[in-house]
Amino acid sequence: MKLSKCIVVVDDERSVRTGLSNLLESDGYSTQVFESAEALLNDDAAIRDAALFIIDVELKGMSGFELFKALGERLEKPPGIIISGNGDDNMMWCAMTLGAIAFLPKPINIDTLFEHIHQTFSHHEGGE
Repeated sequence: MKLSKCIVVVDDERSVRTGLSNLLESDGYSTQVFESAEALLNDDAAIRDAALFIIDVELKGMSGFELFKALGERLEKPPGIIISGNGDDNMMWCAMTLGAIAFLPKPINIDTLFEHIHQTFSHHEGGE
């Protein structure tokens, strides 16, 4: 029996959290959503159970980049996609340097998002 993979979405915009969650669930994934980095960092079970993190750069409080660094201190190579409504080449470079799978500008291209998700999960299943 294959359990559905849990994707954690961290974004301070409710519409983005809800939209991504609904989209991912419609493709068969379970989701957990958080409006801040701090909320996620206080939920050890969510961090442990996550198969992938989708993190907005610009959060209230701790930034998405700071969150991704903190996750890297708790998990070995956390799989993460960084998103931003105000992205530029510098942000993309920073995301890749931190080890993110991808950096996607908002509005997110759904096909590109699912390409990265499917590629990540098939790579992890094939390698383990």
